[in-house]
Amino acid sequence: MGTNYRYEQERDSKKRQNIQEVVEFILDNDYGTMLYNEDLSKILGYNFEIEEEYYKYKSIMQRVKNFLLQYGYVLKSVGGVGYYILRPTEIARHCYKTYIKRAAKMYDKSAYVLDRTDKSQMNEERLQEITDLIEVNQKLIDNAWNTLKESAYYSRKDYYESMEG
Repeated sequence: MGTNYRYEQERDSKKRQNIQEVVEFILDNDYGTMLYNEDLSKILGYNFEIEEEYYKYKSIMQRVKNFLLQYGYVLKSVGGVGYYILRPTEIARHCYKTYIKRAAKMYDKSAYVLDRTDKSQMNEERLQEITDLIEVNQKLIDNAWNTLKESAYYSRKDYYESMEG
């Protein structure tokens, strides 16, 4: 019983077609539009109510989100509801929270994990590895937070957040 690749290719082709349709559907919408999971999953051919298909849908949507960046469309997931197309005026704040601040927090988390790692069964080389990584991580933390706090953006962040439109 071999696999019939012809049908698999047709399925993959249908999948690509569905992805293209959802991209076109999204691009036909304006900034500030809420896109609902039910509509998007239907276009992609997934039953949103089935857990396994939900995860496949979310995986495909991550690829779609990344693809749409080249068109200036940034989708923000709205838990359990769908995706919101950010307005251009909302993208800077989104990037700050989602990418810049989160990266700095990940350095902090790395320090927390490394500090609490059980070192009792490590040989000297592994202890040195942990020590070296703690040093690198601390430099990254210092650099990230200092760069952020010294930036013009950070000094004006409250003002930017209070702006309308």
